[in-house]
Amino acid sequence: MRELFNRLNERERRQLSLLLLLLLVALIFLIFVSLSQRRSYYNRLGQLQKMEKAAVEAEALSAAAAAEWTRWEAADKDLAELKSRYFYKEEDGINQIRLDLRNIFVQAGINAGDLRYNYVDQIKEGVKKVNITFNFTGSYPILKRFLDTVEKFPRFLILEKVDIPRITAQGSLLEFKIILAAYYESF
Repeated sequence: MRELFNRLNERERRQLSLLLLLLLVALIFLIFVSLSQRRSYYNRLGQLQKMEKAAVEAEALSAAAAAEWTRWEAADKDLAELKSRYFYKEEDGINQIRLDLRNIFVQAGINAGDLRYNYVDQIKEGVKKVNITFNFTGSYPILKRFLDTVEKFPRFLILEKVDIPRITAQGSLLEFKIILAAYYESF
């Protein structure tokens, strides 16, 4: 290889040196340019990965929010059904409760005494309540049939209290004091 350089004259050597210097400068320039491009590539790749991760998190949050919205819509639908089917309506007054009680008494086979109505506002709960108190005399199986009828009744008519103030001498007839609660919608 040295022999090759020795055969070159001075002018050719300078040209070759200049070409090698230009090649070296071009090589250094390419290395710096490629390194900066490589750094830029990895920076962009890191940003892209962060953005993809944020997009996945946002998609998960969106799906969770959609599921939550669906649950709220179902709850709203359930509340509307509760209001329409199970609560008494305030505009109907006491008439619907009286009709329902008459049906319950007929189904249970009891003859209730005087009915007393006591109105209770439960503002915190958002409902209005009417306590209905009455007495009847009968056997324990009649009481069970009455309780079963009230339990199967489709509206919010709840047994609040059962008292047995008197038992006959033979023990077959009992006097019952019953308190039922009926609920009105007020929400």
